[in-house]
Amino acid sequence: MKREHLIILAIVALLVAWPLLMGNYAVSQANRAMIYALAALSFSLLAGRLGWFSLCQTTFAGISGYTIAILGVRYGLPFPLLVTLALLFTAVSAVIFGLLTVRSRQVSFLMLTLALGQMVWALSFQWVDVTGGYNGIAGVRMPVYGDLNLNDTRVFYVLVATVTVAIFLAVWRLYRSPFGLLLLGIQENEQRMRALGHPVYLARFTAFVLAGMIGGVAGVFLVYDMGIMSPSPLGLGHAVWVLTAAVLGGYRTLLGPALGVAVLIALETLVSQYTDRHMMVIGLVLLLSILLMPRGLAEVFEQYFKRKSKPQASVTTTTRGEEP
Repeated sequence: MKREHLIILAIVALLVAWPLLMGNYAVSQANRAMIYALAALSFSLLAGRLGWFSLCQTTFAGISGYTIAILGVRYGLPFPLLVTLALLFTAVSAVIFGLLTVRSRQVSFLMLTLALGQMVWALSFQWVDVTGGYNGIAGVRMPVYGDLNLNDTRVFYVLVATVTVAIFLAVWRLYRSPFGLLLLGIQENEQRMRALGHPVYLARFTAFVLAGMIGGVAGVFLVYDMGIMSPSPLGLGHAVWVLTAAVLGGYRTLLGPALGVAVLIALETLVSQYTDRHMMVIGLVLLLSILLMPRGLAEVFEQYFKRKSKPQASVTTTTRGEEP
């Protein structure tokens, strides 16, 4: 069995065992980790495949969350329609943002996504009649279908885990597809891809919209997890947190963003028990990790396993060479 398949099975086994072995708080933290893992995956799809660092991926989560909060709490729309409209509005927003940003390059792209994200964040503060301003919109709850209460922490966990695994598997397939290879080719040499007749602009635009949609899914779960939608998730702090998690874990890899999110949440939980200045400690740890492991934790593990497998491969080769 391939190493990738073993890793997938191990992750699925961990996700299945977690709610059976852990208490409600640990399950709740796992819900949060999976939600932010989707947001970090949204970031890494652009950063790892196109070299674009976007600061508006949490904005798409916020747009999705506000759609559900406004239409659900104030107008009482049913859950399936809410999710559909939330993802539709997110897709439209991603298309608009993409038209404004996709032709830009690196630093310009970063600044444009920052500006767009801050515009939406400011709008969420100032449009009080619609968004509730600083106080946000409370009372967001999942539906109850008979004995199935989706507001239960463990039931919600099953839903989040199922969708998260499905999206990660879909992105894994995308990375290995001709489209994923085209994105890498564009990052390496855009002019050559154009000369070969590849639709460079369309590929970048499609990747941006797909990344925005993943952020929108994260927003759906985020608003139901918090039970309230406020401007906070749209702020620059959340965008930088997601970027930091992706870089820490290794944004060039599939599982790196999820690993970075898990490490950050674990650090926050652990360090905050001992000091009120936990952010300073976490910042120091992150600084050291980025200096010592610039390619992220996931790639460090990957290199370690490659080195472990090399001696075995050389021994096998030598043995075969000695056979008559």
